[in-house]
Order: sequence, then C-alpha cells, then structure tokens
Amino acid sequence: MKVRSSVKGIVIKDQQLLTIKKYDDSFGADYSLPGGGQEHGETLHDALKREFLEEIGCRIEIKQFAFLREYIGRNHHGSSQVDTNTHVVDHLFVCELLDEHWIGKGTAPDEDEVGIEWIPISQLSQFRFFPAGLIPYFKDIASGSIPQGVYVGDVN
Repeated sequence: MKVRSSVKGIVIKDQQLLTIKKYDDSFGADYSLPGGGQEHGETLHDALKREFLEEIGCRIEIKQFAFLREYIGRNHHGSSQVDTNTHVVDHLFVCELLDEHWIGKGTAPDEDEVGIEWIPISQLSQFRFFPAGLIPYFKDIASGSIPQGVYVGDVN
C-alpha cells in the first residue's frame, strides 16, 4: 500500500475553526479540516488551493506551514479493516479566506460532505473532530502563536 500525501488548511476566525462536516450511517457526523490528497505533479500549495475551492468554494492565502502529521490506520483503536491499510502524511498550513462570500459553494465537495461549520475552539473537544490530537494547538494559533513545522507524529 502506498503512502498518501495530503494537505489541510487551518482557518481560525473569531476564535472559531473552519471545519468540513461529513456524515455516514455507521458513525454519524464528524468534522475535519478542509483539504485532501495531493495529485501527481502538484505542489502542496497548489493542492491546498484546489481543495479549498472544491470543498469550501473559497480562494485562500496560505500564511505558514504549521504541522506535519501522520495517520497510520492500524495504530488506532477502532480502525476498520479498510483503515488498517491507510497511511497518510498530512501537511497542515495556517490559511486565510480571501473571498468568504463564496463559503459553502464548493465546486466538487466530497460525497460524504454535508456542510461547512465554524466550531468554537473552546468547544472543539465536544465534537467528533479529527485529528483530535491537534486541538490543544488551535488556541495558540488563535492567539497569534503559530507553530513552525512541528512534527506531531501519528495522531488521530
């Protein structure tokens, strides 16, 4: 199985985090950062800009690289059979929306995407948010202290 390279964007406004809400019949609603897989020949920045247009409907300004995170499915409790073969390397960037009036009008949202939600950072742990291992960092980012290239490891 190949390792998949992925990008995610961290957008915080008024102490709230921009998330993608997804739903499936087995687990219900879950929330994640906007982003997705890097395509062959595409830079990380180009991939993130494309993913924001597809999922959110907005152009972004990429401010700073913040985290490198891995997800190795077999290492996490409750992983499904499908997940055991998953290995994703996420490159996470702090971003700013450039044309917020288009939010929620993505050009190609994921099949299981049901909407966009701003979640208060102080309440994020009450939601089924992934990767939950990054929640402690979001308060720092909201206050202007942006980590620079932190490897957070295999967190979910």
